[in-house]
Amino acid sequence: MAGNDQKEILTNSRFYLEIEGLPELFVKKVSGVQVTLEAAGDQKPFGISKGAKTKMQATVSGVTSGTINVEFVAIVDDMKLHNWFRASHPIGGTMLGGASDNAGLRKAATLFVYNQGDGDNAAAEWEFTGVFPKSYKTSKMEPGSTELFTETVEFVYETCHRIK
Repeated sequence: MAGNDQKEILTNSRFYLEIEGLPELFVKKVSGVQVTLEAAGDQKPFGISKGAKTKMQATVSGVTSGTINVEFVAIVDDMKLHNWFRASHPIGGTMLGGASDNAGLRKAATLFVYNQGDGDNAAAEWEFTGVFPKSYKTSKMEPGSTELFTETVEFVYETCHRIK
């Protein structure tokens, strides 16, 4: 091709998820980033006018955020993910209910995707607000396994915007 008209294609392997107040997490996998615009008036006509002319118009009626699943490689003595999850849910657990230790604290997060030549400056970024841990689980443990021990947290979020 003549000139430098080709733009670099981003890969799935150069990324990092930064969560407010949780530094230096070892992120293995991120999936599920999704935002859906809910529509009204997009399925059938909403009215009829003179001459039997029907009218349809799709209108945004709301926004639905998905959940984001993040798998982290576990580190010895690093319980910050588990502690955030526990502090975000009732002190007495699901059976006793009650208040949470952190009063429902939500955090901000940023997903960075890097190009092949620069690991310091993101080529694409998504910002999340209202991030809250919904579920927590660990990897399967079995004798002879060659896998790393991981923690997977499913997060809900209030907003997601691609800013770069």
